[in-house]
Amino acid sequence: MHAFRIWLDRLAQSPNYKWVVVGLLFFSGFLNLEDRVVIFSVMPLIRQELTLSDFQIGALMTAFLWTYALSSPFAGFFGDRVARKRILVGCLILWSLVTFAVGLVTSAGQLVAARVLLAITEAFYIPASLAIVADYHTKSTRAKAVAVLVIGMNLGPILGGAAAGWIGDHYGWRPVLLILGGIGILLASVQFVFLREVAMGASDAAAGKSYGTAVPLARPVALGATIRELLGTPSYVLMVLSVGIVAIGVWMLITWLPLFLVETFKMSLAQSGFWGNLAITGSVFISALAGGALSDFVGAKQPRRRMLLMVVFYALVLPWPLLFFAAKSVTVVLVSIFLFQLCRGMAELNSFPLIYELVPPDKRSTAVGISNCVNTIFGGGGALVVGYFKSSLGFQTVFGLVPAMIAISVGCLLIGYLKFLPRDLARRGAVAPAEPS
Repeated sequence: MHAFRIWLDRLAQSPNYKWVVVGLLFFSGFLNLEDRVVIFSVMPLIRQELTLSDFQIGALMTAFLWTYALSSPFAGFFGDRVARKRILVGCLILWSLVTFAVGLVTSAGQLVAARVLLAITEAFYIPASLAIVADYHTKSTRAKAVAVLVIGMNLGPILGGAAAGWIGDHYGWRPVLLILGGIGILLASVQFVFLREVAMGASDAAAGKSYGTAVPLARPVALGATIRELLGTPSYVLMVLSVGIVAIGVWMLITWLPLFLVETFKMSLAQSGFWGNLAITGSVFISALAGGALSDFVGAKQPRRRMLLMVVFYALVLPWPLLFFAAKSVTVVLVSIFLFQLCRGMAELNSFPLIYELVPPDKRSTAVGISNCVNTIFGGGGALVVGYFKSSLGFQTVFGLVPAMIAISVGCLLIGYLKFLPRDLARRGAVAPAEPS
């Protein structure tokens, strides 16, 4: 045991340990997204057993997302005050226990209650994980590190969705939740052993940034004061708003696409779980790796360019919901969703590295929490809207209206890029005099 501790200490002091941290969070991110969406891979079985309507199915995702939204600012603030290791291990244990409990529910009311608890416990993960990654990685590798986390989160629905569909076809939907809950408890024990805390601002201090001195955890700044400072950064506000608007379409897909494939194209649960989630999240391997490298290459020295990349790739998102609306074959449906998500992913990989430049280290977790709050409020509305209009208009028609919202998102980013971002970055000392527009 003593020799193992010595080896562990040496590992933690290695320059490559920052990638060990990313690897650990890769696997917990895998479960974080999979545990929240897995029920939709086996929804036909749950719907039949618990007699759920379309509106109730939409409400399951909306209840999760709106609870997640309300919890996120507080979870983010908590992540700026408490050791991130404790948060990451603790929330993984709690959401895994809730996932296990979902496999035991016997009514729609119990399922909704479990979704609410799952949202509260999962809300702490993303702010704390992104904040600790920012403190281990300088701006030269941050986008790449975030890309690995994004891959982990999106790999969960692909592999987990296919496995969940196969298990559901052969053994029912309940074993899926029980297995995922057990895996989460085992992973939490691994993270407890291998994950080490790091001082806030450590990577910025190493890079010599103006606000980059390591600060202690639990710095006594009120939540209200932190939120006022963040809202006083217009480019941050506009970026968060733009990502939230696009999230309306994203959560429509996550909630409804697997069921749409079963009902419209008569796929099995395993097929809809695999192909649906592959279309939604499979593009992340391209967007995360290519987008992360592109973001660091273009924006490491001029962070302002990261927002310009968001504008370009969000504009490229516009045609694909229209193709989905006109699609008559499952191939065209899946290709349109894949390209929608590819361009969206290339855009949004720039958002978190830009937040790191706009926000001081002791407020980053709160900043991510507020971003998640807006994202999930909008996304929950999207899931519920489909549930309300699906029987009268159809899923394809509702999703075909998404380009109008994306155009608004692009407009928000252009205003931020042209009017506010140079000033906000200069105020943070994150950039030399801004390049001309």
